[in-house]
Amino acid sequence: MSEDQEAGLVLRVISGPLAGQTARIPGDRPLLVGRAPESDLSITSDGELSALHFSVEQIDGSYLLRDLGSRNGTHVNRERAREVSLRDGDEIRAGGTLFAVARREVGRRYAPTEPAPPSRRARRTAVLATGAPFAASARARLRQERSPLFAVLDAARDPRIRLLLGEAGEQTASLYTGFQGEILADVGPTLVHLPHGSRLLDALVDGGWGDCWGVFLTSDRPFGDVRKHLRRFLLVESGTGKQQYFRFYDPRVLRGFLPTCGPRKIEALFEEVEAFTMEAEDPGKLLRFTARGGKALREESALEREG
Repeated sequence: MSEDQEAGLVLRVISGPLAGQTARIPGDRPLLVGRAPESDLSITSDGELSALHFSVEQIDGSYLLRDLGSRNGTHVNRERAREVSLRDGDEIRAGGTLFAVARREVGRRYAPTEPAPPSRRARRTAVLATGAPFAASARARLRQERSPLFAVLDAARDPRIRLLLGEAGEQTASLYTGFQGEILADVGPTLVHLPHGSRLLDALVDGGWGDCWGVFLTSDRPFGDVRKHLRRFLLVESGTGKQQYFRFYDPRVLRGFLPTCGPRKIEALFEEVEAFTMEAEDPGKLLRFTARGGKALREESALEREG
């Protein structure tokens, strides 16, 4: 029986910005609901939701809802709840959104209302066709760095990232802390030290070059100091004065953001970092950003194609 045909419960948005959308509650990890992009069910336009508002997790056949320290609380059947078991038919209100817990319909596919992203298999095939031929050259360039090398990886981007980190034995840490860090340990931004000769560097570049697994950086500072520095940029203030998550560890975000920064932002970003390195939009090119005179200097170099 396929994943879409298995029995279980789903979370359906009854009213609010994403009314009509339904999310499957997975069996191997919590379903995260909130305003942050890292949430499984991300409702960015609900200003009353917290970044990570609540989670629903399958435990021994039951479904447990946990409020994740939300600002306005989570209400189940009109009663405020911190931790409660859910049943078919329960209603959940969080922020300005009303959810219903419902039994899954066998054979029905549950997909977002927006166009579905490419499957992992399709994305992997595309990466092999575009990024893989340049991986060896990218690895060689990264190994030329004289200062200690780190990477910040989007652990939710591909399940292979977590497997590679677990097998390698290098020093790693989520950029999130506390309860949030525990909940998002397997899906949040993760800092990893890549010492000279690290086989993990080879595996990360071979597997993810061109697929935006993360960004590389160099720093002479200790691991803990680098982590503390990078944590400062997880939340930024929007133009309306509200805080929002900043996915600086996504190459697509960082390579577009750095050239727009003023001197103060550049000074802050590079205070503990010597250089940020990442794939260009064309995976046949490598981008390296350094700071000088309050500006981000962009160095683009072509990579050699293998095979």
